[in-house]
Amino acid sequence: MIEFQSPVFKAAVWLPNEHLQTIYASLIMPVRLPIYRREIIELPDGDVIAADWVDGELEKPVLVLIHGMEGNSESRYSRLIMNECKRLGWTGVVLHMRSCGGLLNLRRTFYHAGYYHDIAYFLDDVLPQRALNRNTYLVGISLGGSQVAHYLSTTKAVESVRAAMIISTPLDLKASADFMASGMNRLYVFKFRNSLLKKYHAKSDLIQNETIANNLAQSQSFWDLDNAATAPMHGFKDASHYYREMSAIRCWQHIVVPTLYLASRDDPFIPVESMPPDDGRGGNPRSVLTDYGGHVGFVDNSGRSWMTPTIFKYLLSFEF
Repeated sequence: MIEFQSPVFKAAVWLPNEHLQTIYASLIMPVRLPIYRREIIELPDGDVIAADWVDGELEKPVLVLIHGMEGNSESRYSRLIMNECKRLGWTGVVLHMRSCGGLLNLRRTFYHAGYYHDIAYFLDDVLPQRALNRNTYLVGISLGGSQVAHYLSTTKAVESVRAAMIISTPLDLKASADFMASGMNRLYVFKFRNSLLKKYHAKSDLIQNETIANNLAQSQSFWDLDNAATAPMHGFKDASHYYREMSAIRCWQHIVVPTLYLASRDDPFIPVESMPPDDGRGGNPRSVLTDYGGHVGFVDNSGRSWMTPTIFKYLLSFEF
């Protein structure tokens, strides 16, 4: 392993605030769609998820990407990371959360910030069965990073993952829910709400609870959304109980796999005081915090992603 030094990020001057960084990176940045090979993974409890693969060369690393809330393999960050896997000859796979990637799952439940069991099954069972557990790296984006953190705190993770990155992830769910309850930040909540609402309607015969969909449709904040749907669907008393039990900050100090947390101090999803400090001492997990970049933005002045080469610079440091 060589010592990792984070490259300097100079944010695009023509994206002068966190919202423009976030929106450009998620909706506007031109990124070609990789040619994926789709596989439907059957899970031990009878449910199914989609895995979209970019096949690489034998003996080269495998990168497993866990997308963010209501994301998928077509999200721009997924495209960027999988395109780089292809360029390097790595095997890359976007492992979808239940109900994501255009595949409605078969069970009543969906996913949440602390549900890591599908990641564990894929990394600890599926990949070894296929002799694909060579130099495996794990990357989690936003809510997917929370799931990754929970997985990395399990005892098997150190055997299955060589290194990991967690990007733009809220580690304190309550702090982020409070932070996003007003101003322009609420617009992101509405986007997630509308996406989830379509799924709840599509699975109404299985869910059999019109109250959930009705309450979800009226949600104005993450508190509303999680009280309406996430908590009752997944066995929590309410949003407060969910936030308290599933915030990744609870398991952060139990992560023994080398892990880098990357975020921007102006992230509209995460109050800076809830981010693990960038103290420059290189501990584990360690943090790199930029001053600008928004939520999974990090667009430089040429309109390119600074995040993608930074991810691979960190992971490639373990190849030497």
